[in-house]
Amino acid sequence: MNQTAREFARLQSLIERELPGAAPFLPGATERDLDRLATETGLDLPPDLCALLSVSAGQDDPDELNGPLNFEHFPTIDEIVEMHRMLTDVVGDMATPVEQPSCYRWTVWSESWPPFLAFQGDCHFLDLDPGERGTRGQVVFRPNVPELDEPKAPSLTAFLARAADLVEAGHVKVEEGTLVIPDLC
Repeated sequence: MNQTAREFARLQSLIERELPGAAPFLPGATERDLDRLATETGLDLPPDLCALLSVSAGQDDPDELNGPLNFEHFPTIDEIVEMHRMLTDVVGDMATPVEQPSCYRWTVWSESWPPFLAFQGDCHFLDLDPGERGTRGQVVFRPNVPELDEPKAPSLTAFLARAADLVEAGHVKVEEGTLVIPDLC
């Protein structure tokens, strides 16, 4: 098991312990599922996203109610494709280049941003085309009204580890069926 899968397993067990009623995690995606995700988004998927999705292809949460982390849930392959497509179609033309040096290359939205946590337009995504000061694969929180703060972690693996560390350290409140972790937004 690689480091991403280990960190996700640690976070998943904490979620299941703290939120026994959370939407169940689905089995891992197949190579065919990952190929479809790459094809439909047009992205070269990073290894840590493939590792996460190979362990769990999201959550069975058809109503998308109160996901486990700050109300966000882990979307399925279909939900990632749909959200990526919708954001690209709806706000993609509003993207403008960011003056460099910056962590980001684009404002508002970029086709190079696959979401991996989502709730009602808010999402955490991987930035696969960062600015000069950024890191490919950095984790960014994009609120529904897109004002991008500094990246939340340099990688998906680091983000999952940080989330698990914050829960283990007690820097979390259980509220309305979610783990509220302000340091992740």
